[in-house]
Amino acid sequence: MNQVPVLNFQDFIAAYGETLTTTSQQVAAVFGKHHNDLLKRIRSLTKQIPDDRLGYFAETVALRENPSGGAAIESPSYTITRDGFTLLAMGFTGKKALQFKLAYIDAFNAMAAYIKNQRDGLRYRCMEKELECKDSARRGSYHGKGLNQRKQEKPVLEAELSALLALAQPPLQLN
Repeated sequence: MNQVPVLNFQDFIAAYGETLTTTSQQVAAVFGKHHNDLLKRIRSLTKQIPDDRLGYFAETVALRENPSGGAAIESPSYTITRDGFTLLAMGFTGKKALQFKLAYIDAFNAMAAYIKNQRDGLRYRCMEKELECKDSARRGSYHGKGLNQRKQEKPVLEAELSALLALAQPPLQLN
């Protein structure tokens, strides 16, 4: 089976602090689209998405070379956030679009596996800590020395178990 190569996202995505963006010119170049066609697609998309998502696409102006020489020409452009890029690229067709979609699926699956491994690791640690608590309680019921040791272990074990349980099931935050 022919494996589709993964796009090099560093070629057209820039990071500004925590925000990842690209431009409509870069997207057009990478996906082999005409910039004017891409602008039409973005404008159509911004008419369809909810108002709270319009920040994905910021209208701007870009300078481009004048084909007949002379001063640079200003042309309309968009700065696009990561979410806007994903929304836009999911509607593309063709080989480059397929590469992006497959890379996106692979990244999503890798993140799901990471989350599952983290969750399973926490479950194991919680069960191990629960067994430690039960063993400490069992030892404390046999003799005075075990009871004294249990008094020292109990607050530490219960605090560790509570911390693990909080990690395993974080509380829902209602806004």
